[in-house]
Amino acid sequence: MIVIRILLIDRDPTELSGIRWFLQTYFPGDIIVEMCTAISEATESIQQFEPEVILLNIDLIPNNRLTKLYQLLQKYSATIFAITTEPLFKNAMKAIDLQVAHLFVKPIDLEILKHKLATISLHTAQVKKAYTQATDETFYDKLFLDSETSSLDTDMHFTMIEPEHPETLNTLYNWLQQTPIYHHMKIYPLSDSIVCLFQINDMKIVEKDMRTLMKEWRLTNNSSLNIGMYDCAPTTLKNMYALTKRALHQSFYEGFGHIFHANRQLATQPFDPLLTPEEQQLLIKSLEDGNLEEIKAFLYRLAKEGIYYEQDDLRIHLTSVLAQIRRFMLKYKLHEKAAIEQNYRQLFHLIIEHPILYTILNGIISFTQTLMTLAREARMEKKADYVELALEIIEQQFQDSSLTLPFVAYKLGISPNYLSTIFSKKQGLPFKRFLQQIRLQNATKMLVETDFAISEIALLNGFDDPNYFIKIFKQQIGTTPNRYRKT
Repeated sequence: MIVIRILLIDRDPTELSGIRWFLQTYFPGDIIVEMCTAISEATESIQQFEPEVILLNIDLIPNNRLTKLYQLLQKYSATIFAITTEPLFKNAMKAIDLQVAHLFVKPIDLEILKHKLATISLHTAQVKKAYTQATDETFYDKLFLDSETSSLDTDMHFTMIEPEHPETLNTLYNWLQQTPIYHHMKIYPLSDSIVCLFQINDMKIVEKDMRTLMKEWRLTNNSSLNIGMYDCAPTTLKNMYALTKRALHQSFYEGFGHIFHANRQLATQPFDPLLTPEEQQLLIKSLEDGNLEEIKAFLYRLAKEGIYYEQDDLRIHLTSVLAQIRRFMLKYKLHEKAAIEQNYRQLFHLIIEHPILYTILNGIISFTQTLMTLAREARMEKKADYVELALEIIEQQFQDSSLTLPFVAYKLGISPNYLSTIFSKKQGLPFKRFLQQIRLQNATKMLVETDFAISEIALLNGFDDPNYFIKIFKQQIGTTPNRYRKT
């Protein structure tokens, strides 16, 4: 019997006790659960307990990558599940950086946790069983440890196979042993792939055999394989593994069903993962206008053929996109719909976990299309938060002197009287007075930070008449613009 050690890390002992009880109820005798409620003791707990699975509250993990705990988690070979109170951007970055297997949002869905652990338990048992079948125990030492004598024989070719569905790894291992080409290759299972060493001199024959394997696997299992082939200069097994594994990372852009060569590594381009203010405005405007084609163009630019960016940067970028989508949901109260909120959280996990970029992009587009339809219905049923929508229009257009309450009401499709009533009730100020304050706030900032003339500042903040601007400024601020600038 294989027993899985699980370490729970959080400051809430009551919640951890509940999770432990749940796990011990559903996995009696199959797991050992330990708890750590002090983040300062987490490093020692991990080193002493040596868990196969860690479930930790990622909100407690410091952003400093130089801390001992952070470095330990990055190097640790256990499966890491993370918990967060809210799927915030900074926590998504930490989850990506620590390569967590799943990020749970409190309250934890215990059924999903049970399923994930069941998969881990089964997978661990399969891999351990497969390891005992390996004929060369020293192979793994050579694969992961530095050694000057760990290069392959000249008549051996190094390849790696990754199944489209990780849970089929053991099936793939057993299937390979039944194939006609098994007699001239050695196979070694890893946690997510299988190394195949071909005892053939000709690389073209190896590639031909690999393509045959791909076709046969698809016919018999209705899924795809990705294959990495080392075709560079002779080196150690560890270097071969690293370069071939890196070549397989191209599947993030290309999908499954391909052969990737180690000597054809992708050249990634620099990419700022954070959205610019202009990009944020473009997304919000496209969502408000129901312009799905604009959203598609914005997202598909990330998957242009021949242009590649680092995976982590792309995932961070897409969580920023999701943040703008979240704002849109809140405006129309779409987060109050249970199914939509669940889909949003699923999309969050898709962005940080799914191995294929195109699938992630299509998931975002599909979800966005649903939101646009629901927002349009909300406008028709007057369920939208019109004050929030009005505030956004003010924020974008307060410099326009023609901006008025009737204009904003027309844009929102409601009557001026209705907008005036709900705006004053929620903001505590009439629309005109609120707009005036926004303009004056920006004007005071420009008086301090720029050398623009008073008349120019007035025009840039929606006041056509500089004298009226001076009059209102003195009434509200208590002094003239010129004196305010000098103080």
